[in-house]
Amino acid sequence: MNLRKEVSPSVAIAVIVIAVLIAGFVLYRAFVGNRPSTAPSQMGLKVNELVNRTGGDARLLTPEERQLVMEAIEKRMIPPGIFRNLEMPPTHSKN
Repeated sequence: MNLRKEVSPSVAIAVIVIAVLIAGFVLYRAFVGNRPSTAPSQMGLKVNELVNRTGGDARLLTPEERQLVMEAIEKRMIPPGIFRNLEMPPTHSKN
């Protein structure tokens, strides 16, 4: 007995089209879809406003603004030396 059946050309074309679409989507996500946005974040805009308002002097920051700056430094959004007179918390290194 021969159990092989022929596949119609329309089914074969549909399977190929679906495979190409799936491969295209996977490649798109791998190369383009996971890139972070280049738009400035709200935190970045706020820190930029603080730098402009204070001239980079941390003594002019409120405690809430100081906390925002420290968070931005921890997230590596801004370099640590952008504000003068900013006391950095001690870093804990494990040796």
